[in-house]
Amino acid sequence: MGINFIQPLFLLLLLPVAYVIISWWRHQKQMPIGRKVTIATIRSLLFLLLVLALAGTQLLTPIQAKTIVFVADRSASMKDDPRVLSFLREAIGQKQAADKYAVIAVGAEAAVDQPLTIRQEVQPLGVDVNRNATNLAEGIRLASAMIPTNARGKVVLLTDGLETNGDAARQTRLARERGIAVEAVSLQQPNGDEVVLTSVQVPQRLYAGEEYGISVDVESTIATEATLRLYEGNREAGQQTVQIGKGNNRFVFSQKAMQQGFHRYRVEIEPRQDTVAANNQATAYTQVAGAPVVLVAEGHPGAASNLIQALEAGNIKVELRDLALLPKELEGYKQFASIVLADVPATSMTDADMERMRTAVRDLGIGLIMTGGKDSFGMGGWFQTPIEEALPVHMDLKGKEQLPSLGLQLVIDKSGSMSSDARGADKMALAREAAIRATTMMNAQDSIGVIAFDDTPWDVVAPQSVTKLDEIQQQISRIQADGGTDIFPALQLGYERVKAMNTQRKHVILLTDGQSALDDDYEGLLQQMTAENITVSTVALGDDSDRSLLEMIAELGKGRYYFANDAESIPKIFSKETALASRTFIVEKPQVPGYTGVGAWPALKQTLPPVRAYIATTPKQTAESSLMSADDDPILTRWQYGLGRSVAWTSDLEGKWSPDWVAWGGNSRLWNEIVAWTFPQITEGAWKTTTSVNGAKGNVKVTMPAGGSMPQEMEAVVLNQEMKREVIKLKPVAPGVMEGEFETADPGTYMIQISQKNQGRVTASQTTGLTVSYSPEYGIHADGEKELQEWLSSGGGNQITKPEEAFGGTLPDKWDTQSISEWLLMLAALLLPIDIAVRRLQLPDQWWVRLSSLWRLRKSTSADSGQQAVLSRLGEKRSVTRRTREERTDDQKVVSAPLIHPIGTAGNRVKPATVKNEQAKEQQEKQAQPDETLNRLLAAKNRKKSQ
Repeated sequence: MGINFIQPLFLLLLLPVAYVIISWWRHQKQMPIGRKVTIATIRSLLFLLLVLALAGTQLLTPIQAKTIVFVADRSASMKDDPRVLSFLREAIGQKQAADKYAVIAVGAEAAVDQPLTIRQEVQPLGVDVNRNATNLAEGIRLASAMIPTNARGKVVLLTDGLETNGDAARQTRLARERGIAVEAVSLQQPNGDEVVLTSVQVPQRLYAGEEYGISVDVESTIATEATLRLYEGNREAGQQTVQIGKGNNRFVFSQKAMQQGFHRYRVEIEPRQDTVAANNQATAYTQVAGAPVVLVAEGHPGAASNLIQALEAGNIKVELRDLALLPKELEGYKQFASIVLADVPATSMTDADMERMRTAVRDLGIGLIMTGGKDSFGMGGWFQTPIEEALPVHMDLKGKEQLPSLGLQLVIDKSGSMSSDARGADKMALAREAAIRATTMMNAQDSIGVIAFDDTPWDVVAPQSVTKLDEIQQQISRIQADGGTDIFPALQLGYERVKAMNTQRKHVILLTDGQSALDDDYEGLLQQMTAENITVSTVALGDDSDRSLLEMIAELGKGRYYFANDAESIPKIFSKETALASRTFIVEKPQVPGYTGVGAWPALKQTLPPVRAYIATTPKQTAESSLMSADDDPILTRWQYGLGRSVAWTSDLEGKWSPDWVAWGGNSRLWNEIVAWTFPQITEGAWKTTTSVNGAKGNVKVTMPAGGSMPQEMEAVVLNQEMKREVIKLKPVAPGVMEGEFETADPGTYMIQISQKNQGRVTASQTTGLTVSYSPEYGIHADGEKELQEWLSSGGGNQITKPEEAFGGTLPDKWDTQSISEWLLMLAALLLPIDIAVRRLQLPDQWWVRLSSLWRLRKSTSADSGQQAVLSRLGEKRSVTRRTREERTDDQKVVSAPLIHPIGTAGNRVKPATVKNEQAKEQQEKQAQPDETLNRLLAAKNRKKSQ
């Protein structure tokens, strides 16, 4: 047991308190001693309690229980070792009843498998972690965080000691500083017969027709025979049967560069003896220089035929691809200099396609052009997509107040089947996103209503103007999937709501993934709606939807029918429908575009032909609009987006909206100038770049040309296969050499765009790649026991071998604290009225004497006994004197009575009385002397008590 103070400086207040009490004591000279002692004692105790409460007084009690957190290594190199669970169960069986434990699983990250508990049972490890890496440091950090500050804690790791991420030694030192011990159990795994393809090396840049070699490095623990296969893309380009020796081996494939562009090579090995197949392939990249190629995608056949003819006439190579054949990997776009989307609707591209294309423009410097048509820009559902972000125009109309008002009623199926589709996509979440996106495209003069239905419909958003957009979107976001499906009542309620809207145009969008009864009068309802100029479009989501019914509703409702097999297309459909319903995006007004002088395209300096129609958009803030309409809408706009450039042409290419432009003599020249402007303009870097993998880290090494100066700034943008980007700064490590590292915990393809900058402007760039074919967990491992002992000794940890050692050993003492400040304040509050009563109440002196005797020791000495005896005798004598005085008083009364004497002289008659009076006076004086002595003794006693 001990005492602790949270704010010990408050104890200094005891000094002024003592001074005040002593000063008060000295000034109270007239107060009886008993009362002074009582008041001083109560006040001293009262002030002491208050000061102790202010100081945060705590009682300390020693903690006996232990808290042990086990960190189980679940990376691939541990191979689900059964010894982990066995050790845990045996160790926990040794713990005391009050001891606590927890279990953490660690791979590339750490996760709690079993929280702190005192129970004896151990459950099998079940939490999922990324097993492609080992981050023991993260496991130690999480374990330390789980141990309370006042607990006697320890972290016990069950691992092979091979970490690929983090710094376990540093985290061990940090844990020790907190008073937490770190111990490890070594569970080494045998390598067995293993053949590992460690790397493939290809020259970084090649020229068409150049011969080159591809080097293949193989590491093996045994001598065996194997077959090597080389693939260029998905085409087999070579095969060898080789003899592999124990240790490191190198083999070479001879190749000739035939096609220009960015190429990926993959090598696979098939050994006769092997254990793990995951480490039997590797990949490398190279780029074959040549003329630029333009990728063209059409929304419908013939949408870009005029453009293709113009580019081929200018000796620019064009590759026309179907939208389904767009590159499915980022490096596939690197073989193109620019991309053209000719009247392409957003619903024909997946979100992943859009993200790859946007990333290729922003980070790889590839150009992008979008041309107009009835399925392009806002009419094509491109609102709030990655492609809109890359283009120089917004798809919605910002700042356009003079537009026809739109009343839009959304009728959305919220039945239980809307929870998810076969691909795992949340259909209800995408429907909510679609509804929110539709509201964002609307203006303040428009009105919106949202109905959700299952067996019965209900108003999510009552019909209202789109002024409180945040509130409307919050209401939409609360829709949850549940219940059955009944379409007709919902459509009927939607009709009642939309017809009450005071807008110029009225439209209903019905979305469902289910089927409903067919005996309802859909035809009669839709006739009423079309009679009041209310149109209806339908979206059938998935194969289980009643497509025939929805197609019939759209036809009778004079709207459009969509079949969405992919739930991700729902937001694009709603955006497109909102644009089509407003009918304000297509501007059919023949006019000659006005040339603003912005843009260095010489073809625009000629006399320009008219355009008959275009799609209205809004230019972005930093965009350059070269051609503007009479309504200040952009027709030809461009801007810089990241490393790439993009252009928006809001009229069409095939001549339906711009026949005069197609026939114009400067058309071919203009499009060659526009497309060439989007080509990568940044100089190709002359440096040499090499990439490699070290554990869970990728390394980029840039070597400048001999005699070249070091750049002011150089960075690398790393893009993984999920389009996540990481920007790393390259730092000088040697003269003319710069390096940087990035995370490669997950196997996959990493595109690397290296840029040299001068005052923030990119002056040169280079593209390379790195493929992590397998996790370092599947490689040939070093001596894990040695590595474990190294980082344990460096961090101050210990190695244990027996389960009973987990809860054994000596841990630092820890104390449990309990604050008693509140109790001290309560006692002070109870003493306060007593203090007031003592000071205010007037009690007899003997009461104070009795009270004061409670706080002082009474002396029992011989002097005090003698004093009491004297006082007793004096008291008895005083009583005798009092009786004698009373008797003499009676005698005096007798003497003073009248007497009759014989006649004689006056002297003879007076003398007897005079003599008696004198005698009485002398006796009274003698009797008064004992009384005075008694009074003096009593006064002396009182003075002694007061001192």
